[in-house]
Amino acid sequence: MNIPVVPENESERLDNLYSFGLIGLGKLPELDVFAEIACRICNCPSSIIAIMEQDIQRIQSCFGIELETVERKNTVCQYTLLSENPLMIEDTFQDERTALNPLIQAGHIRFYAGVPLLDDRGIALGTLCVIDYIPKNLNTEQLVELQKLAKAIVAVLLAKRKLNQAT
Repeated sequence: MNIPVVPENESERLDNLYSFGLIGLGKLPELDVFAEIACRICNCPSSIIAIMEQDIQRIQSCFGIELETVERKNTVCQYTLLSENPLMIEDTFQDERTALNPLIQAGHIRFYAGVPLLDDRGIALGTLCVIDYIPKNLNTEQLVELQKLAKAIVAVLLAKRKLNQAT
């Protein structure tokens, strides 16, 4: 994982992040409830809500884990940005995209499921993901619930943008 994986619309995606005022955004306590609910829906100990910037993933909220930023090239979420669909890796130690990832190995993270945070044009701003320390899978209903949470998170982020522009 030396070079980050980027979606085809990366330039437009980054422009959106700038125009929405999401670059350099720190922790947002108003998102903590979504991170906790994601864990409960998926029966996972940890979750992360993050904006994927050009070189780093900046964490807006996390539950069960403490992170501020992660180098983009070391994130699993970079793969989630490649599609509008959820990404589930049942055993990260067995998946070629993640088996050699230093964060996965150091954190003993065995399971990952993520959904993109899509704006109204379908452009990914970031991700909502859940992780576990044992291999597992989620059912379709759980993945659909994560997608619903992602829509609510985007609504909060965009409302925050509108509030900032008004002041």
